[in-house]
Amino acid sequence: MMYKIYEVKIPESSSYTKYISDVDYSDAYKVRLKNLELSIEEIYNNVFSYVPSWIMRLMVFRNKIVSIFGLKTDTVLNDKKSLKVGERFGIFKIYSIEENEIIAGDDDKHLDFRVSVLKKDEELIVSTLVHYNNIFGKVYMTLIKPFHKLVIKVMIKNAVKKERI
Repeated sequence: MMYKIYEVKIPESSSYTKYISDVDYSDAYKVRLKNLELSIEEIYNNVFSYVPSWIMRLMVFRNKIVSIFGLKTDTVLNDKKSLKVGERFGIFKIYSIEENEIIAGDDDKHLDFRVSVLKKDEELIVSTLVHYNNIFGKVYMTLIKPFHKLVIKVMIKNAVKKERI
């Protein structure tokens, strides 16, 4: 069965506003969940733990470029299965774990971002919210936006295709 990923508005039920304000860029994608029994932690883990090799190579390339500007270059993906608020899971810091939503992200010189992974009814909605800290944040986001959109859709599609969510 084919599952389509749809671009949608950020859900009003998301608690992201507690963790980032003054959002300059946002996007959200939804997909119908195959396995409704999974917890939000399992869904988060299944979306972000399995990164295709071409995405990792893209991240390595990105890190070489942005390191010149003193930006964070984390690409460590761990096999840690448990999520804890305040700790890192892969490249993201976990800000909140609620029954149906996880908020993760990071802050850097150029921008702050949050990712919301929300289980709502029979759907998964993954939202990205970005605040630019300076003009470089806006320029950076303009340059990576096409890659970001592709990568997040591939990560979601990969999780669905492999029947992880």
